[in-house]
Amino acid sequence: MYRMTNVFRSLWKRSVLRWIVLGVVILAICITIVVIVIVPSCKTWLKEKAATADVDIAGVSLKDISLTSAMVEVTVCAQNPNPVGATLDRIAYVIYFEEDGKWVKLGSADKEDDVALKANGSTCFDIVNKLEIISAIRALYEAYNQQGSVNLKVEGSAWIKVWPMSFEIPFERIEKVGL
Repeated sequence: MYRMTNVFRSLWKRSVLRWIVLGVVILAICITIVVIVIVPSCKTWLKEKAATADVDIAGVSLKDISLTSAMVEVTVCAQNPNPVGATLDRIAYVIYFEEDGKWVKLGSADKEDDVALKANGSTCFDIVNKLEIISAIRALYEAYNQQGSVNLKVEGSAWIKVWPMSFEIPFERIEKVGL
């Protein structure tokens, strides 16, 4: 037994055993990642875990109107009930206003900055959208016709990144915005 321990120490000092152990650990990590990415049941499990994250529009407000544009601020909140942190990889949405019962496109946004979502936490952030003046004038006219308020709809998707994969989570919010 004592002799075996000396042999082990000798191999470890020569670093042959170190490289073998390191290679086995790296191989095990790579195999695990490949299984998660390729095997459909693992993908489904991971998607269900990511899909429990909830992305919602907390508010839509008109911030500024000028002769050339209008600014609308959209407050986005993401809740991550999972014990593992995630990243909001991208968020894309379209803003509509209601005119005579139909939804008319007012503007759009596509934010690709990463937002860290803490485990078992909530994160809120604002996105300011610059709208074209023609669309803004139509929305203002509609608000005038409806005694100073207009319905705005924000419809889009957020992509939550968990480990090597990203999952789409759709959302929609309709809010009456007053001038």
